[in-house]
Amino acid sequence: MKISAKSVSALAFSLFLVGGAAALSASNPEEGAVPPQDAFTPIERYGITYDEPRDIAEFYLEQFGLHRNDADVNEVRHPGDRSMRILIVTVDEVEDGSVTGVQWRLGVRFSNGQWQAVEAGMRRKCARGENAGQWTKSVCP
Repeated sequence: MKISAKSVSALAFSLFLVGGAAALSASNPEEGAVPPQDAFTPIERYGITYDEPRDIAEFYLEQFGLHRNDADVNEVRHPGDRSMRILIVTVDEVEDGSVTGVQWRLGVRFSNGQWQAVEAGMRRKCARGENAGQWTKSVCP
């Protein structure tokens, strides 16, 4: 079997990418995982539609007095419905004595040329209490 220099370069680059991805996933096992809907307290879904899913995330942030720049927004495929996307919206630096972070899980569906939230939930990261520093759907003490 004859292997060209071009093939060796492509193979080496592929192995680099695979090795890098494995190292990244090993360092953060939760990255890429979608928290289940039942890990969030259901919140109101508004009858609004937008051209882009991230605009829905911005709307929810504004309802809590936050801006898009305050949050990390990750969009992934819905694990149970291929016609939907899940937005995980995370704010890690909340200026509150009892809450250090807030996270929303928004299930959005594309219909009639617009995106709309069909699932909405929220959870918090408490500053104190027995679950301090962990995501919970309970109210923080």
